[in-house]
Amino acid sequence: MNKISMKQSGALFISFSVFSILCISLLSCRDNGPSCIVAPDCRGDSAVRFAVIGDWGWWGQADQMKVASALEKIGAECPYDFIVSTGDNFYDAGVDSLNDVLWNMSYEYVYTAPHLQCPWYVVLGNHDYRGAPSAEIAYSNNSPRWRMPSKYYKEQFVTGSNETIDLFFMDSNPYQKDLLAAGGAYPELNGLDTVYQDGWIENGLRNSTADWKLVVGHHPLYTCGMRKGQPQYMRKFEGLFNETHVDAYLCGHEHDLQVHKPQGVVTYFVSGGGGNKRPIQTPFEFTHFAQSSLGFMVVEVMNSKMTVTTYNENGQVLHVESIAH
Repeated sequence: MNKISMKQSGALFISFSVFSILCISLLSCRDNGPSCIVAPDCRGDSAVRFAVIGDWGWWGQADQMKVASALEKIGAECPYDFIVSTGDNFYDAGVDSLNDVLWNMSYEYVYTAPHLQCPWYVVLGNHDYRGAPSAEIAYSNNSPRWRMPSKYYKEQFVTGSNETIDLFFMDSNPYQKDLLAAGGAYPELNGLDTVYQDGWIENGLRNSTADWKLVVGHHPLYTCGMRKGQPQYMRKFEGLFNETHVDAYLCGHEHDLQVHKPQGVVTYFVSGGGGNKRPIQTPFEFTHFAQSSLGFMVVEVMNSKMTVTTYNENGQVLHVESIAH
């Protein structure tokens, strides 16, 4: 907020104005409007700060452009160290090669603003598997910001206060029995062995000594979105995540924004509003936030605290979730 200096003679008028604004805000809060929630102050360059956006690859259509604009707006206020994509990067059937026109239509010609030129750490969604996921991996060699060294991988970051953050980027698609049953619709998915990835994530989490452990995938463990009543195959990892003290699981797949905190240590975030939205169903009793909305999330880690702020396509704050150590 801007600080306002005033002369003593104008104090009464200003006080009345502030009272009037407060009354308006209270009325707005009764409607649960986004103006009731204030984003955390930018915490300086010593924090690790990254945006989380999913299900965004909609060929540069209007809703995708709105979210891209808001992503830049918030990044201009508090620059991102990097951006995390939770998958479904290219609708409707992924990309078929490094020369696919969708690289420009859905990515290069959309996220052109200066504060979106930081590294993008990417996972694969089910729609990406309808094409050639290998092309998305190979694109890492063509782009200075696209980072996907393999179908699953780990990155580590360090805050200015010397807190370490291990980010495990999973490929959740081979665990989806419905995709495996679809046969030739997902050519690079058939025959994938999950045993090696199971060992990779378990060993990685158990051996990690990082202050913060975050896991990124495409498919949720918990959702009250369109797929609430469907099997959530990634829930097989819930016990492991709790045993190894994973702080948060970040995903997409559902075209909405959600925060869940069931029993255990893990907080589950769904950020899939990058270019399309779908209805929300009845929340769980442990749901902290769920809204059918375009938008994205911003994660900030510093001084033994992780703050996750959810924004809509206009850059308004919808929810703030904090995790403290």
